[in-house]
Amino acid sequence: MKKHLKKSAAALLVSALAVSGGAAYAAPSADVNQDSQKAELISAITNYAVSINGKDAKNTGFMNQKTKEIMLPLREIAEALGYEIKWNKEDRSAELTKENTPVWSLVQTDKDEYNENKMLVKLGTAPVNSAGTLYVPAKYFSDVLHHGVAIEGARVAITTEGSEVEEAKTMKANGVITAVHNDENRKAVHINGAGQDGIILNVDENTVILNAAGEKIALKDLSLGLDIEVVHSLAMTMSLPGQTYASEIKVKQDSEVKDLIGTSGTITPNEDNTQITVKGFGMTEASPSEVVLNLSDKTVIVDQDGKEVKASQLKKDDKVLAFFGPTLTKSLPPIGNAVKVVVLK
Repeated sequence: MKKHLKKSAAALLVSALAVSGGAAYAAPSADVNQDSQKAELISAITNYAVSINGKDAKNTGFMNQKTKEIMLPLREIAEALGYEIKWNKEDRSAELTKENTPVWSLVQTDKDEYNENKMLVKLGTAPVNSAGTLYVPAKYFSDVLHHGVAIEGARVAITTEGSEVEEAKTMKANGVITAVHNDENRKAVHINGAGQDGIILNVDENTVILNAAGEKIALKDLSLGLDIEVVHSLAMTMSLPGQTYASEIKVKQDSEVKDLIGTSGTITPNEDNTQITVKGFGMTEASPSEVVLNLSDKTVIVDQDGKEVKASQLKKDDKVLAFFGPTLTKSLPPIGNAVKVVVLK
């Protein structure tokens, strides 16, 4: 009797899996990579048909049961949309580029970090490698690559529409450099603030950097306190500070003053406006979070638009970017001489 019940239960389980679409286990084969991966659960519901610009794709998508996101095959869709994909076997990542455009994206297996033009975007679902095919959430194509994505029932339609317009969306902005990151893992310029304030401008080998004379210079030639004009993407992360990609950075006026450090924060002027105490965030490791700065006739004091501000116009709790030389007293807070003070709006 017990044996009969066990056989019946097993038969019911097999029937249920067949009806539902089954929980599929698969060891990755050759597509985006050749290295063997652990077998993993793919989906237990109906597959999603995919069309690209009206043409049916060979591969189908599936529902990620944990995050309830539709997962789509990256390579087939991206290549149909005109992207080139380079697979990195070591970190199991796919690099996407598009000829004659600044588009660049990086997708890494099992990491919810989608790189859009040097900006990290989280979508709530990590890419999944199944049978050698890398799957990404459907909104990767809309939120990161900016293509049209329409979901109707068990069908996902992806169109080129929208991407060309998005790529062209840039804007010009002015700023003051508050940090320069130039190492192997990070190349960026922080402007208009420190800590969570301001904007991070991500740069790469395609970013054009010019001095005031219009000559090309390198990222290492930029320094704190320089006024710049930047052309950057309208796309910006929701992080603090926000991050975007800079296609061009131009120095407005070259400076002979080097090795400046700085503090971003609010001020308290003394009675005769010859000194200000700045309290906030240090722009570099050597920059104090609180500093007393002497103001002189040589101190440049301007607003965010570059217009001159008199020392007598400085008020308590004004937010500023204060730049000064590295030589400070050993007092608490340290005292130094202000080279440049930018009053923020």
